[in-house]
Amino acid sequence: MALARRFNPPPNWPAAPDGWVPPPGWQPDPAWGPPPPDWPVWVGYRANPRAFAWSFGFAGGFYLLILVVALIGTGGDLNPETAGVVLFPFLMAGLVTGLIAWSRPRRWGVWLYPLVVFGIALLVSVISNLGRASGS
Repeated sequence: MALARRFNPPPNWPAAPDGWVPPPGWQPDPAWGPPPPDWPVWVGYRANPRAFAWSFGFAGGFYLLILVVALIGTGGDLNPETAGVVLFPFLMAGLVTGLIAWSRPRRWGVWLYPLVVFGIALLVSVISNLGRASGS
């Protein structure tokens, strides 16, 4: 999996501002001294540690919204099989979105999760409906 990397100055060097990346050719001030032996100057970290929480949260929210609209539209007489068929695309969208975001080396904005979840759910739904329509 892809990890983001951040600069990790040794304790005997001044602290770097958040997100600072040394420019090409940068050399530390010799007065700071060398880093301790085996000091990791670059540290890997997960850019989207809550990817699955965000993606399943939005997938569940979309599903509940559709379920409430369907319940209102049917007067509370919603077929449980229909509710299950509608659930599948959102489960897949939550899983796929979570996997994509979790594997990315850059942090995703919260706004990106609902867009990707909705797009994947729509795609899975269309493919499922095409499969049902063709009799496969």
